[in-house]
Amino acid sequence: MISKRMLLRGMGALICVPGAKPARAALPPISMETHERYMRLAIEQGKKNAGYPFGAVIVKPSTGEVMAAGVNSAHENPVQHGEIVCMNDYVAKHGNKGWQDCALYTTGEPCPMCMTALVWANIGTVIYASSSFEGLKKAGWDPIKISAQDVVNATPFNKIPLVGGVLAAETDLMFLNRKKY
Repeated sequence: MISKRMLLRGMGALICVPGAKPARAALPPISMETHERYMRLAIEQGKKNAGYPFGAVIVKPSTGEVMAAGVNSAHENPVQHGEIVCMNDYVAKHGNKGWQDCALYTTGEPCPMCMTALVWANIGTVIYASSSFEGLKKAGWDPIKISAQDVVNATPFNKIPLVGGVLAAETDLMFLNRKKY
């Protein structure tokens, strides 16, 4: 017969082990020159959709390898924002692993849906160009009033570093001059 003490000790191990999570290892610092190089790749993705130029790439900074790319295709499916398409491309190529070693570059600040998906994926860092509340608003979008930083701040288990404004002058113009349907 199992004693109460042994049962509780065994249950404690079961409860503690699944919840244990190693501390988040930060990506090494990335230079602004490198950020700009990869943001240009995201901009090239964005140019593939003249009306909604939200493009994204996932890069592994330690090797410089571009792991995935995507462009907004919400005309086909409302959740297919550039970041989500890029994340789906990553999973198709690499599986659902290794996110923490990667950086996502995107032409516009991730919306709450996309930023939440990136938090759940445990991406290493997110770098965006145009701000939702400045560049994108001026270009005619009326974004949900929850910033990418608000999503990170509301997440107790994963504090993804954000870098905003990389090549924003270029992407602000791209969004402002987009084809209007």
